[in-house]
Amino acid sequence: MNNGKYVVPDERNGWHCKPGILLVYCTLFIIHFSSSKAQTPTRGQLAGIWIGLHTELDLDAFCPLPVYLQLNADSTYHLGMVDGTATKRTSTWAIQGDSVRLDTVQFAPKLVTIQNDLLRIGTNLPLVFRRFTDVALDSVKTVQQLTGRVWQSDSLLIYLFADGKVALENPVTKQRTAHFWRVTRFDHSLFLIIQGNQYNREGDYKSFWQITNVAPKQLQTTGWNGRTVVSESFRLIRNLTTADHCRPNTFQSCDNCFFLMGSPRTFIDQEDVPSIRQIFQSHYQASNRPGQSGLLRVKFAVNCQNERGLFDVAGFGEDYCPKRFDSQITNQFITICREHIPANLSKGHISDRPTVIQPQDSVISFTFRLKDGHLIDMLP
Repeated sequence: MNNGKYVVPDERNGWHCKPGILLVYCTLFIIHFSSSKAQTPTRGQLAGIWIGLHTELDLDAFCPLPVYLQLNADSTYHLGMVDGTATKRTSTWAIQGDSVRLDTVQFAPKLVTIQNDLLRIGTNLPLVFRRFTDVALDSVKTVQQLTGRVWQSDSLLIYLFADGKVALENPVTKQRTAHFWRVTRFDHSLFLIIQGNQYNREGDYKSFWQITNVAPKQLQTTGWNGRTVVSESFRLIRNLTTADHCRPNTFQSCDNCFFLMGSPRTFIDQEDVPSIRQIFQSHYQASNRPGQSGLLRVKFAVNCQNERGLFDVAGFGEDYCPKRFDSQITNQFITICREHIPANLSKGHISDRPTVIQPQDSVISFTFRLKDGHLIDMLP
């Protein structure tokens, strides 16, 4: 059986894999929900192997959970990574009254539930697993079948390059991101693992699917499609050529679990505020526009290579009700943020002071006060 590593939230970097901390994280559920009431799954329902799907950060925000949980009949359990990239943890489990115990952590009722072969642990940022069904496949033949080809489902195009790179493309919007791929074995089954970003193979996980069948012109997988667990078919489109490339054609965060609305905002040192304010005042071309008054907020993402994207603009009138400002105004602020704000602002400063902070994705937000199209102030 594969070894494992545990996925926990990190306030600075989002979701990352760290050994031995998942159970500590899960104890928070007991503190907040110990008074909940629900029917506890039976021992027979829980026993077996469960494959992680995701952690639910919000109603429409999911982070892949590439772990497995094996609950054995002899009251032992194993928790590890599906791809075996870290040492698994082994301990004991039990059902005690209305509660489920994993190691020394006692989960109160309603914190461990099963519905339609989906196991949910917790209600605040729940961990979601599916029941595992082993499907034996030949790894050599499978990799040969996948490599150097383009596969398409109803919602995704996958370009699997021979050098281990992979491009994922939305067939509707044509937006493409770049990552790395490999096939790994779990028990007798094979999983297609996609992780990292356009710069780094060792980044976090983008997605992983269990391969259930490979034919000359069809690939069958089981996994999470963003809404539910599905058995998804990919059909062979064509072979890759030398003209194909594995580069994103839009802004791509370095972290695959990055959300503009949910990620922590970079706070700007107060000593840098005057110089930033001067940048906007010197580049903003004001013109008298009666009625263009109120607050304008510009929020955007900066990835680990200081590329900017995901710009989001919100306006509020002088009565603080939502307001749409003229595009000639908003476009100027977006351009200034994209082209003139110093690159190292996302590291918490814009001076030449050295930093030891690991490059990461961040969110930057500015709010401006306007009066008839004139820039009056930049708010902290």
